[in-house]
Amino acid sequence: MANISNLLIITDTYVGMPGGSERHLYNFLTSISDDFQVDVIQMIPSGNPMLQDGPLAERPNVILHSRPIASVISMDMLHLVIELWKMIRAKKINLIVSYHEKSDILNYILKLIPGCSCKSVSSKRDMGFKLEGNLKRLMHFITPKLKNITAPSQSIAKQMIEEYGISECDTHVIPNGVDLTTYTISTDKVRIDLRDKLGLPQDVKVMTSVGWLKPVKGHQYLLEAFSTFTKGRSQKWILVLLGEGELEEELKNQAKKLSILESVYFVGFQDNVQDWLGASDLMVSATLSEGLSNALIEATATGLPIIATNVGGNPEVVEHDFNGLLVESEDSLGLCRAIESIASNENMYIEMSKNSRIKAERDFSNDTMVDRLETLYKSLLGYK
Repeated sequence: MANISNLLIITDTYVGMPGGSERHLYNFLTSISDDFQVDVIQMIPSGNPMLQDGPLAERPNVILHSRPIASVISMDMLHLVIELWKMIRAKKINLIVSYHEKSDILNYILKLIPGCSCKSVSSKRDMGFKLEGNLKRLMHFITPKLKNITAPSQSIAKQMIEEYGISECDTHVIPNGVDLTTYTISTDKVRIDLRDKLGLPQDVKVMTSVGWLKPVKGHQYLLEAFSTFTKGRSQKWILVLLGEGELEEELKNQAKKLSILESVYFVGFQDNVQDWLGASDLMVSATLSEGLSNALIEATATGLPIIATNVGGNPEVVEHDFNGLLVESEDSLGLCRAIESIASNENMYIEMSKNSRIKAERDFSNDTMVDRLETLYKSLLGYK
């Protein structure tokens, strides 16, 4: 059966890399079946840095449209509302899925327009750490009106039920997935080859963290922990930070003051995360808030032991004492102790590495994620 559903996806960001929502959409849309015809509206003002507008490669049933919107209250938004209303009618779109706040607002507005009888879904990707004031009140009003909620983690779903009043039957937990065939546990030879390819030294241990260089990601605590951990160690470690953001210079200054700048590699945005993880020995996340981290899921697929903060969906990726260790957020000393525990215990390291891959295969297959999302969308439209 082909194109049983004409789907409109609206996102505040874009389809691609490196952020979690961007990668989730990329993984989903590059694997979606021909049962769906999909138009994707990307409202990020800077535009998509990876993909051009038009059909996705090898997925002609997915069309990308860039519509930069800086403010909800603007003529650009009004024009977009009119454009989408016409698109919904012309293409007989029957389901709208929105990602993040501006998109939820637009989804809600479209529901109010006469002649638009689409089903609505709101995909919640984080714990709402950005929400405050009027925007927070507005989202508490709009979200229940959209009715159907998808969440990548139990923690987000629980928040939707308890704080937003969404019924449990309208809340659907569908974890993010990755293509497990593109990630493998590195042998020593593979790790050496990857380090040579990436320009990393060979005679060191590599600790990696992936995420925007923003306050919510907690890099300042990671640098403090890394500084304490490396003091007086005979085995040299380096810390690789993948990501970019407004805190880069501030974090470099902090690393300089801690006398670890030469051991911290700020490599910016990278589109070959698999290679960097494959070259690593340990994955660390010091984030203060998290929905469900794609970076941590990718680390499990690579078979890396993981140290992460006990926030949001992190405990759903990192099972304490199974494939990693959980610590409290904003606790540099606790982070340091966790790193020390894994780094100094080879048996623990080997067991956690094996368990990480098991965790990925059990819980985070991209095929499973795509199948569950497609099944949900079809069920909302009345298809069995």
